[in-house]
Order: sequence, then structure tokens, then C-alpha cells
Amino acid sequence: MNNEVPSYLSEKILNDIKNRLNPNLKIILIKLFIVHLITAIITLAICPQLGFQFFKSPINLMNIFMALGSHFCDFACGTFFTATSIFIALFIFSRDELRVLKNHRTLAVMTLVLGSIGFFVIMNPQLFFELSLLWILGTIIGASITLEIGVRLQLSAALK
Repeated sequence: MNNEVPSYLSEKILNDIKNRLNPNLKIILIKLFIVHLITAIITLAICPQLGFQFFKSPINLMNIFMALGSHFCDFACGTFFTATSIFIALFIFSRDELRVLKNHRTLAVMTLVLGSIGFFVIMNPQLFFELSLLWILGTIIGASITLEIGVRLQLSAALK
């Protein structure tokens, strides 16, 4: 009786393990962008930004943020916009995908930020000149901090 595993099967198993441990960055970024598209519609209903609101919601965070000043509103709306997408991704993505995102944090965050700016500018070309530096800073900080804290919490929970 031959107990040896065929080489093609052994290679297939090793490749499968390798692919699970090292997911494709392009696929992860596409998934992240899709999550962001979906969550953007929801966040724009709750906190209309830069004049965009897809549908009305009884909750309006922009009014709350604006009560604290327009500069705070720009920053908080930007933070909320991308942090929500990362937060949702934390529940959808696998641990290995999140690890890859964390290792490529700048690319992941810029995918969200530049994709958002691109969408807003396509919808309203004049918006490029109205974009607030505080909104952009909020989007970057919101996504970065949410990704960092979320991945750390998820990985620490997995170790327990």
C-alpha cells in the first residue's frame, strides 16, 4: 500500500494555503472599494457631504457637527465617511485580508480617499475647488485610525 501523497495534490494544497495566507492585494482593494461604495450611500444619507445626499434620513449628523463649527464639520464628516467603510470592512474581510490591508495601509486609505474625491468631482467638477483640506485630512485620519485599531482588536481577539 502506497501512503505517499501525489505531488500534484501536495502542490495544490500548498498553493491553497499560500493563497489564503497571502491574499491578492488587488482583489482586497477592489473589495474595499465596493464596501466603500455601499457604505458611502448610507453615510451620505446620515451625513450629507459636499452637497450630496442620495436619500433623506431622520438622522442628520451634519447638523450636529455644524453646531460645533464649519471647520469641525468638515473634519468630522470626512472622518465619518471613510471610518464607516473601514469599520464595515472589519466584519466582512478575513483576518488575512485585514493583515494585508494593514500592511498596505497607505494604499488602502488612498483608495478610499481618492475614489471618494474622484466620485465627488465627477458629479460636480466645481467641487474640486471647494474641497476642504480638513475634510481630506478627516478622511485620511478616520480610515487610518479605524483600520489600525480595528485590525489590532480583531487580531488580539483571535489570539484569545
